Amino acid sequence: MKQISLIIMGLALFNISQAQTVKIDSSYANWYYQQRMEYFSKTPIPKNAIIFLGNSITERAEWQELLADSKYPVINRGIGGDNSFGILARMDEIVNAKPKAIYLMDGINDQFRKLPHEVSVNNYRRIIRKIKQQSPKTKIYIESALPINEEMTKEAYTKGRNVLVPALNQKIKAMAQEEGVTYIDICPLFQDENGVLKKEFTMDGVHLKASAYIDWVNFLKDKKYL
Repeated sequence: MKQISLIIMGLALFNISQAQTVKIDSSYANWYYQQRMEYFSKTPIPKNAIIFLGNSITERAEWQELLADSKYPVINRGIGGDNSFGILARMDEIVNAKPKAIYLMDGINDQFRKLPHEVSVNNYRRIIRKIKQQSPKTKIYIESALPINEEMTKEAYTKGRNVLVPALNQKIKAMAQEEGVTYIDICPLFQDENGVLKKEFTMDGVHLKASAYIDWVNFLKDKKYL
């Protein structure tokens, strides 16, 4: 029994040691991020704006054109390649503008880095709490991370990542419920029965075609999220 106990203790210590050696890549401020931030500094957000916040999937949408009928200013705050650390780092500009609503969609770049889901979800939570504390009247919408189509992707860092997306979304949804904010599942719009991004909606397996954003906006309107 003593020997078994020692073995179990040794395995526990090994697992703790392994967990402690997981590298967290929290970098974000590359050249593209910096030039987008420079652009943002010269195009301040008007009051009562509707802000779409996220990575390249957000940045590539013509939100202002798609929502040309909005009675509130529509602002795109997407940055290609951004992750949850980068979004958290640039929240001051967002909350200082006291926006009417924020639509946050992120996650896939965290998966490309294989960040532990707990790290990503904690960053989401910090973003939400910052909005609540500094702009309490802002309506917060958290949108699900989109799946990818690995048959169409070429980069090695995209492989084996789509399987991680459903579990991340489950944790984001649970966190949103805990924080009392609205969670919007947009995956059914664009994925097949296997949870894979449909080929007709993407040109590279990751990003959406321009026309797909029409479906996205129509969905938000139909569900009264916009």
